[in-house]
Amino acid sequence: MDTRRPSEHPLARLFAVACLAAAGALTQTALAQGQDSTAGERDLRIMAELLPGTWDNVNQSYFDGRRKLPADDRHPRMSTVITRVEAPAFGRRVFLWVNRTETPTGPVTSWRLATLEAGPGGDEVTMRHYLRMQGEITAAELATLRPQDLRRTEGCDYVFKRRADQFRGTQGPKACRFEWEGQQVYTDNTIEISRTSLFFHDHKFVAKTGKRITGVASGEPFWLERARSFHCYIDVPGVGGGVDIPFERFDHILLHDKGGMHWVKSTAHPERSLEAREIGLYLRSVTWHVLNEANDYFNRNSLVLSVLEKLPDGSTKEHGYAFTDPGAERIAINLKWMLGNCAITPRDQARPEM
Repeated sequence: MDTRRPSEHPLARLFAVACLAAAGALTQTALAQGQDSTAGERDLRIMAELLPGTWDNVNQSYFDGRRKLPADDRHPRMSTVITRVEAPAFGRRVFLWVNRTETPTGPVTSWRLATLEAGPGGDEVTMRHYLRMQGEITAAELATLRPQDLRRTEGCDYVFKRRADQFRGTQGPKACRFEWEGQQVYTDNTIEISRTSLFFHDHKFVAKTGKRITGVASGEPFWLERARSFHCYIDVPGVGGGVDIPFERFDHILLHDKGGMHWVKSTAHPERSLEAREIGLYLRSVTWHVLNEANDYFNRNSLVLSVLEKLPDGSTKEHGYAFTDPGAERIAINLKWMLGNCAITPRDQARPEM
């Protein structure tokens, strides 16, 4: 017969130790749940969601001309595609950043990797740019690419802080210095990112004189808006009303709504009195920069689908356009001799509804 008190029994002691260990684990878990991050660590997660997408300044570029701004104040058309990628040598949050700018001599494209990390301040996020000075950055090389394979200039990082509904990143005053086209320059650039817009300055100044030698004369930033992708098709002729007639379909056309453009060539059918035609579909969500209404009325933004045609003499004719609310998910136009239809949801993914 065991005469030891219950508390002296080996099994009791083992059970007590186990209970204490479990209680300690629960205490640690509870403490972990209550440990706040910095504001910068939270903002880092938000910025990583905001950056990816297609951005385009088609509206800014168009309205600069419509406003009859001086040539030096006009922003050229620019589009930027930002994609989150895996490039282990650059850290956890890495983005392939491709800029395409339309110039009088043709488009100019540049490639870089951008990284995000929290800090240095508790409410700050740092963005670093690693540029490829010549050529593109391909998906195939990301797994083995190293920071030293690209160009990063000390002092040219952007430090972001949250402001209302956007993040604003700045470079240190005159800290970003390098040689450009044979002379020493500096930049004091900024980047602002929100759910709908990407603003950035791209100005270079001569280090000795402070003279600005790039960017628009007014100093206004580029204003790129986030684009949405639409799945489109073109029918020639435009079938409608349940009429069963032969038509030619051009399918799987992907357009974004900040100036996406696609051209097709229809086939001639003399027996149906159809000539071969080169038809363009143009999609643009218009953000107005001026008023266009009498009596002080306010003209509202619109999603516009236009039909164009390249004529045999080399000119381009606009046949017409349809427009709707800028947040619409479908838009179409039927001119009878052709039909254009665009929707965010592809037709093969549309679900039945009442």
